[in-house]
Parts: sequence; C-alpha cells; structure tokens
Amino acid sequence: MFSKLNKFDVIVWAVISIFIIAMGFTIAHRDGRDLKVGLFGVEQVLQKKSPYENPSDPNRTIFRYAPGITILEYPFLFKAKMVNPSNLDFENIKPSVFAWYIFEILALFFSAKILLKLIPSASKEASSRNFKIALLLALPLIGYEISNSQNKLIALFFLLTALWLFKKQKWFFSAIVFNIAMTVYIPLSFFIFYFLIKSKGRYIIHFLSGAITVFFVIPSLFFGWEFNLYLLKEWFRLSLAPFSATTSYASYVDLRVSSQSLPSAIGRLFVSGKTGDFKYLISPEAVHIVIRVFSGLVLLFSCIGAFFARKNEKLDGFIIATFLMLALIMPQYCIYYTWAYLFVIYFIVFNYLGYYEVSILQKRALVISLSLLFLSICLIGVHFFKYYSAIFWMTFILWAKMVLAMILNK
Repeated sequence: MFSKLNKFDVIVWAVISIFIIAMGFTIAHRDGRDLKVGLFGVEQVLQKKSPYENPSDPNRTIFRYAPGITILEYPFLFKAKMVNPSNLDFENIKPSVFAWYIFEILALFFSAKILLKLIPSASKEASSRNFKIALLLALPLIGYEISNSQNKLIALFFLLTALWLFKKQKWFFSAIVFNIAMTVYIPLSFFIFYFLIKSKGRYIIHFLSGAITVFFVIPSLFFGWEFNLYLLKEWFRLSLAPFSATTSYASYVDLRVSSQSLPSAIGRLFVSGKTGDFKYLISPEAVHIVIRVFSGLVLLFSCIGAFFARKNEKLDGFIIATFLMLALIMPQYCIYYTWAYLFVIYFIVFNYLGYYEVSILQKRALVISLSLLFLSICLIGVHFFKYYSAIFWMTFILWAKMVLAMILNK
C-alpha cells in the first residue's frame, strides 16, 4: 500500500502518528497543571468569586485571562472538582486533561487546513511540502506546548480563522473570532494593526462590535452584567495593569530564563539577582524606558512594513508572521513553548522562498536567519543560551529581515 505513496509523506504521517500516541501517554502521566489554572478560573466564577485572586500569593495572580475564557473551558470541567485552590488540586482531572488534549489536536489540524488556504505559495504541491517540513521542524515545541496542557494552539486556531474570514470579507464574523482569540491569548491583540492596515481602517467598527459582543454581551448572559463588569475590572487591575500601566521595570520584572520575550531579554542585560534582591546596572525607570522605546520601535516598524506591503499578495504571509512574532516577543513574560507558533512562521518563509522573483541574496539572508532561529531552539536546554535569550534575538533577526523585505516591497 505504501509503495504508491511518496516516501516523504509516509515518513511525515508516521512521525505524526507516533507523536499523537506519544503525547497521549505523556499527558496521561502529567497533571495538566496549565489546564488546572483555567479550571480554577471556572470554579471560582461558578462560585461567584474572582479568579484573579491567588490563594497562595496575593501579589501575583495565576489566572491572567479575560473572564470569557471560562465559558470556553467550562465544558472541560467534566467531573473534575477543585479540592485545594492554593495548590490547584483537583479530583477526577484525567478526563478533562484528555478532552483538552483532543481539543488541541483538532485545533492544530484545522489550523493546518486554514493555513494552507490562507498563505499564498508558488504551487499547491510546494505549499503541501512546505507545511509538512515546517510542522516537523516545530513538532518538539508543539509537543512541549501540548504536554503542558496549554491553550496557545487554541488561540492560534481562532486567530487563523479570523484571518481567513477577513480574507473572505466576512469582517464582523472575523472580528468576533479575533476577539475570542484575544480572550485566550491577549498578546494576539497586535493583529488589530494587521486588520486596520489591510482594511484601511474600516475594520475598526467591526472590531469594536466584536469586542462588545465577546467581552461584554456574551459573558453577561452567563455571569450577569454586574458580575461580568466586576471580573473585567479585576482582570485589568490584577492582570493587565501591573504590566501595561507600570512606570518602572521593578514592578513587572520577571527574569526567569524560561521567558524569551523582549522585556525579559533586555532586562537580563541590565538586571541580575532574584525577586526582591535585584541588582541594577541602571535604574529600574531607565530599564523601563529602554524596553518601552525598543518595543515601540518594533511595533512602529512592523506597521510601516505592513503598510508598504499591504497590496502585495506574496508578502501577506510576511505581515502575518511579523505580527505573530510580536505576540511572542512583546509580552513581559513569554515562555518558550509559545514558540510552537513557529510552524506558521516556518511555513510562511518556505512559501516565500519558492517564488522565483525573490533574489538569491534575499533568499540566503532569510535561510540564514531561519537556520539561526532553529539552532537556538535546538540549544534550548543550554543555560547560557536561555539566560541570554538566544531564541528572542534570533526571532528578532528574522523579524528584521521580514520587515526590511516588506519595506522594500520585494
């Protein structure tokens, strides 16, 4: 039977099959801690309590999502019952963990289907091949994401669906799904610039309508208007404001080496030590200014590149990849399993390299950047490279190459 199939396809399907089975055994031996954070939020809301209050540490919330995500995660509660909020202890959690695992696999599958339609390629055959290679390269990080019962692949599915609906000019439905994606992973909000630039600003009405629907109307139908407003205020006060409304790096610093985001990478250049005992080369306010200026320039040049490339269909993938990278590098804390999104970025770059119009010099620059990023992923276990944020810097280099290509519009 397999003699009629392409050998590469046989290898790909064999790897994927082994991966799915291996992940099943892996999550069977893990407690789904990240899923427990979501189910903790569900339990708290059901009891009319704030999920943003951390029973074990009042200064650091463990639930950082918009209130509406509890509606999405409620069906996965099943027979699970929280017995110790301080330690996130649940009884009968296994069915919830396996159901969430199936949900993640389905989200990944449908994300692949959408991605193949969304990103242009030189040919259908090339597109299929490029995706398979991209998936294989990113599979270890995807496995890391899934084994932690995280929700980033769910958020990605909603984002890609929103992009596809936008491309089909179903803007209101796109806005609804986009807001759901932000409910799951708020850093995807950077894509509002993509939608505004591509629509010449006309998307804003749809976005605001979608935001009102997703963040206010639908949750209020479940929670009640007043309780939903209370939860939204608590979300802003305890989750968003400590990061977005701060004026000093000391108030949001998180230097754990697992974080590869811009604030963590820049912070480690100027700050050392542990929480409560940091040593600064320059003042916390100065570190804060450096990070905010750097972040502002990254966002500004991303938008400039997107503006110049907005009418070039071949570069649309670069615009998407650029804003997706912002969702990785811009948050104050972003652990490296979120780089599971790389399968989208790999796929976009591979497709772009297939166009004959792309110069040899540009192809070489992109291949080198992509290779360095992949190498940094392979070295993820080496403390030196984690501490000095090799993944961030290699992502930043690839981002810069893409932005340059978009500004030059070729």
